[in-house]
Amino acid sequence: MINTDIHSDGANSYASEDDLSAFAQLRGITLPENTVPLLIMAMDYLEGLIWAGVRAQRQQPLSWPRRNVVLDEYELPVDSVPKQVVTAQCMLAVEAIEGELQTSVREPEVKTERVEGAVTMTYAVADGESFTPSFPAVTAILGDLACGRGFAINTYAERA
Repeated sequence: MINTDIHSDGANSYASEDDLSAFAQLRGITLPENTVPLLIMAMDYLEGLIWAGVRAQRQQPLSWPRRNVVLDEYELPVDSVPKQVVTAQCMLAVEAIEGELQTSVREPEVKTERVEGAVTMTYAVADGESFTPSFPAVTAILGDLACGRGFAINTYAERA
């Protein structure tokens, strides 16, 4: 069951089933009959983000509402969730129709192919592996509200 009351100890979503339905309908997206798991998977993803500001209350179950969040030079109200966050959850819920949003990360083998007289190509994805999904549209809509999920840079050096 979805609970969007951000002042409740049982809050588990920013977007309601009606929010998701309206979002999908405007975009001509067909949703499955049961949308609760989609909203929860989207919420799990959002709760993994690093947000601007601090939680409004120490014991609140979700990251929003927040204090000390400034967007476009205006401080956001402490008792609400920005529309961008609700929209981002709906976007992620639609993505969740196709599969998992938070896949396990495995270090793929480096694969090198060499063709004599041509170019040597090195891939960081082994056969059968896939990339960890990213959602640039969600990142764009959240803008300065979310500081990201952290990052890593994989690199190596060789002596010539």
